[in-house]
Amino acid sequence: MIRGVFFLLSIALWAEDVPVGVVSGYLSNIRARSFLLRTVQGKELHCTYDHRTWFEQSRVRVPPTAFQPTDLVEVVADRRLIDGNPCYIRTVRLADPTPRESGRMKITYRAVTEHLAPRGEFQWGGVVSELNATHLVLRTRNEGYKPLRLRNDTRFLEDGVVSMKERLQPNTKIYVRAGRNLEGEFEVYQVVWGAVTGLQ
Repeated sequence: MIRGVFFLLSIALWAEDVPVGVVSGYLSNIRARSFLLRTVQGKELHCTYDHRTWFEQSRVRVPPTAFQPTDLVEVVADRRLIDGNPCYIRTVRLADPTPRESGRMKITYRAVTEHLAPRGEFQWGGVVSELNATHLVLRTRNEGYKPLRLRNDTRFLEDGVVSMKERLQPNTKIYVRAGRNLEGEFEVYQVVWGAVTGLQ
């Protein structure tokens, strides 16, 4: 009995490290009933979920596998011991990396099919020649200079995690995914740079 008391006490102390309420971070190692949550503060938590947990993108319920390790999410966490883990997740929503004045992340809405069929049929690698608030000029090895329009929802990934346009500098080697708009211009859906496979 004493051993059981110590076990319950250790679980209670462990649970004190589990955040309660809204938490921002990234999901990885997604399994049937659990995943690894890495908070924006760098804490890693093994959390559980069940059929009542709500996973959402674009105001539509999606499966847990719709989220990528680079997607910033906002979750509602609770302390509830399941399968030995005191971290239980009630909701998961895609979030924007730009913090609001309240400190909360802004919920981002994107096509729920993005993880199945990413937008943009054109993919190029090259070096940033010019960059401003709305346009990017990419210098490629075989096709010369390509003027590209930046969208309001263009995603920026640095070293495998969500980043911001302000961190992208001229002469940086990047990989872009783009498509044509109604005016025939190339629009950028995603920009990737840093320690990512495929940028050699």
